[in-house]
Amino acid sequence: EKVFLREYEPLKKHYENISKRIEKDFSLYTFNDLYDELFENGRKIAYLNIVVPLLMQFYNKRLAKKLQKLGHDYDSINFQSDFPELVTLTPISEMEKIKLQLDALPEEIQKKSTSFKELSLHREAREIIEQFNSLLKTYGHLSESGNDFSVPKWHENPEHVFGMIASTAPKTKSKQNLTFHNLGISKLRHPGISSLYRKAGKFKLYREQVSSLYIFGYGQFRSLFLKVGNELVQKGVINKTTDIFYLTIDELNFIVKNLLEGSVSDLQNEVMARQREMESTVGIILPSVIYGDVAPMVNHGAKKNHTGIGTSSGTYKGKTQVVRNEGDFAAVKDGDVLLIPFSDVSWTPVLIRAGAIVSESGGMLSHCSIIAREMGIPSIVSVENACALGSGITVTIDGSNGLLNIHDDE
Repeated sequence: EKVFLREYEPLKKHYENISKRIEKDFSLYTFNDLYDELFENGRKIAYLNIVVPLLMQFYNKRLAKKLQKLGHDYDSINFQSDFPELVTLTPISEMEKIKLQLDALPEEIQKKSTSFKELSLHREAREIIEQFNSLLKTYGHLSESGNDFSVPKWHENPEHVFGMIASTAPKTKSKQNLTFHNLGISKLRHPGISSLYRKAGKFKLYREQVSSLYIFGYGQFRSLFLKVGNELVQKGVINKTTDIFYLTIDELNFIVKNLLEGSVSDLQNEVMARQREMESTVGIILPSVIYGDVAPMVNHGAKKNHTGIGTSSGTYKGKTQVVRNEGDFAAVKDGDVLLIPFSDVSWTPVLIRAGAIVSESGGMLSHCSIIAREMGIPSIVSVENACALGSGITVTIDGSNGLLNIHDDE
């Protein structure tokens, strides 16, 4: 805790400073310094983003066991009453407010406002537009994947975020409804439980803070590389700004060094070859563990036996819906069994609509696992090749035992 409290605020200020420098003072001469700073800060925030969630899990597990002995359900506690900052660290609350305001607009305007651009034409929607812009300012650093800076951020595609709000932001159906103090636990008869609750709550808050900063900080690599990409396009090194994401850092350092010395390299052929390779291998199913530097044998078919790690208990029967990226959010209906490759903070609006969640990756601390436990729905993670099942299949999810059963008639 002392390390987090010592490191968090300086890291936050440093990242904000780097963001301003990338935006206003970037040149190829500053590239290496900015990259090195981001890399070093990345080491620090990645460490915190591993240790803080582990400690959060540790303290909350201890609290859950103590409460269970006293006959109380840990999952029914609403930590937000004592730790209100938890609400501001996720976009869900703001998205739901905007959704309610959209639904309250006259029906005629709603029909004409299927996009944010169209909505902006109506005076009646001025307050909604201001709130939406405020949402992007606060949460615009989120993206489909906080671990992949080649993926566009929310603020780069406002129409996508607007569509996500309009179609996938229902009122939260969380089962949390009690404050810790409502439980009526005696401090005299049960010494230490109140302080444990405070510790568990603080680490819930720390986890959200460090996760948000990790996504913001890691996303600065994208901002930096796009700036370099613009320079490379102007010099004729690559055709499009985003082609820079097909280069290695060593190649990029070599290119920048040559440009500063007055010579130009053409790596567009390498870029195109890598694009073709990625397109040809997009459907392969990788082994869960890969050793060495040689490409592994790959499987192109669906796996019949589906087991994983149960991270939220309960059983649920429903139809599957594969969600590989944010472009699939609109297809999700309330109560679907979501089959996902991974999860991220920006996936929360669609996760809260699920009847159950099955993820190909992750563990107890995965975002989808935490959301599932808060929502009281079953979840299984580390289910190899789950997305290959496809959509529209009737399955039963057993989150207690980590099982996904396909019904015989399917």
